[in-house]
Amino acid sequence: MNVRDAEFCVIDLETTGLDLRKDKIIAFACVPMKGMKILVNNSYYTLIKPEKYEIKAMKYHGISQHDLNDAPTFEEISEEILTRLKGIVVGHAVEIDVAFLKKYFKKAGIKFERQTIDIALLEKWLGERLGERKTNEDLTLDALIKNYGLKATYRHNALADAFFTAQIFQIQLLKLLKYGINSVDRILGILSSCKLSRCDFIF
Repeated sequence: MNVRDAEFCVIDLETTGLDLRKDKIIAFACVPMKGMKILVNNSYYTLIKPEKYEIKAMKYHGISQHDLNDAPTFEEISEEILTRLKGIVVGHAVEIDVAFLKKYFKKAGIKFERQTIDIALLEKWLGERLGERKTNEDLTLDALIKNYGLKATYRHNALADAFFTAQIFQIQLLKLLKYGINSVDRILGILSSCKLSRCDFIF
């Protein structure tokens, strides 16, 4: 499929931590894209009420237990979230977000499988193969936002971070097209051969 015809769903989660065994999702956001067009008006954001909440998690995202009192549980909105996750799922350190989503969907009795694109892995490939950047460059979301000249006026909010990720991915797609890479399968193949420890770029 040509990149211009593909559907992408750029996601970001807020969680109480990164331990899949014990940490909880407390916010979900997605920004859909059709080809390189960001469909801002179709964006979706929701808080998610966890079974248990530790106040120390608030220092990362500012979401308090009070904010979550009237939020729906994941099970209550699992079908709505599933309908939003159309096409290829895009994110920063996206494997972690997808792992959390798979766990929650499984608990809700829903099988969740999607192809994924990680913008940090894609950036690594652009740097190494196309010689655009240093191979040991910082690939955190904050660094990518800065490198692409975006103004990070509001960070560590799921919707804001999903939108930043969408903007970076949009520019990356333009670069790939410039080099004649216009196939979704080609991009997925590039990423499958590109290895990077997630801890190198997660924060």
